[in-house]
Amino acid sequence: MENVRRWFENDYEQYKLCEYDGHLEAVTDIAHFMIVSPHSGTKNRWMLRVTTMSAFDRWANSTAIEEFFDSSIELCLYLYDHQLDIYKDLLWYLSREYDELSEEFEKELC
Repeated sequence: MENVRRWFENDYEQYKLCEYDGHLEAVTDIAHFMIVSPHSGTKNRWMLRVTTMSAFDRWANSTAIEEFFDSSIELCLYLYDHQLDIYKDLLWYLSREYDELSEEFEKELC
């Protein structure tokens, strides 16, 4: 987990970090990242989940991005190489959430 923690500490974004029981959560005003170290439930792979702060209620309902990696270095390289793509995916996720809310609101009005 040390490599991943260092990646978040050295990124330009100011993350609030919380590490517990093989998990690392990195939070900003916009995004919530959760990294899980390998165990049998992840088929012994590193897991990255990302969602938006505004849409988050729990991971089961709110995961915009979920990726698996064979090593912490591979995960860090993914974060580095895909940072813009991650935020684009979060924007798309929020847009989809907004569309679903709009549809429900329109149904209630009719």
